[in-house]
Amino acid sequence: MMRIGIIGLGHVGSTLAYTLCLQALATELVLIDKNEAKVDAEVLELSDVLCNLAHEIKLIKNDYSELETAEIVVFCAGDITVLETATDRLAELRVTAEIVRDVAPRLKRSGFSGLILSVTNPCDVIALYLANLTGFDKQKVIGSGTLIDTNRLKNRAGKTDVLVIGEHGESQVALHVSETIGKLAAKTGWEIYAVKHHTAFGIASSVAKIITVLVKGEQTILPVSTYDQVQGCYYSTLTELSLPKGVVKRVIPTLTSQEAERLQQSIDTIKQNYQQI
Repeated sequence: MMRIGIIGLGHVGSTLAYTLCLQALATELVLIDKNEAKVDAEVLELSDVLCNLAHEIKLIKNDYSELETAEIVVFCAGDITVLETATDRLAELRVTAEIVRDVAPRLKRSGFSGLILSVTNPCDVIALYLANLTGFDKQKVIGSGTLIDTNRLKNRAGKTDVLVIGEHGESQVALHVSETIGKLAAKTGWEIYAVKHHTAFGIASSVAKIITVLVKGEQTILPVSTYDQVQGCYYSTLTELSLPKGVVKRVIPTLTSQEAERLQQSIDTIKQNYQQI
């Protein structure tokens, strides 16, 4: 049995639910959104999907109490429309911080004690805010981080031995590529958004990858956003994960002095952004 909750059924949350159904990564999905009609519609369509699959998945609608026995909760709640007049992911902060203030006490009251995957932007800031407001062990609150950025860098660079660390945002640090390629990759999300007015496939599949590693007990090290006690904030570096522990170990890759300086600047950016809540 694997029960997974998804809070927020926008483009990312609904795509993730669809992906988890296809990949049979859960036996039960708890789907939560303040828009009850949206939840109803997603459950109706996912039920159609399940008719074509060889496995069964129980779909549970809009009930925080059902999260008590969930192993993982994915926090995807947000409002993509705020980006219509924005130039960076930080524009979402005022809206998403308010959503966290609403969701965090509900999550605490549910009795949930599993692992939180936070996707909502700005990812690193919201992961810390969610951890602080829930009071949950920070080792069990993980941001989706720069896994999606690393995938974008792989595609732009045309090679796999690349990595993005630091902020899931403008100050991200691309390793093993030229500055030009790094900047091009960092703009990929905006390039997609300019046409589709959202991004969902890449991030949903990245979160599904993280869940796969957790559920199947793979010892794969992924670039995700986790808490650094020394820095006092979340940022992405290579991290080994497990259920139910969460973070097993964090690994900072070998960096040049210039890369180390850029990483510290990225961390400082995250800290400054958190102060704006």
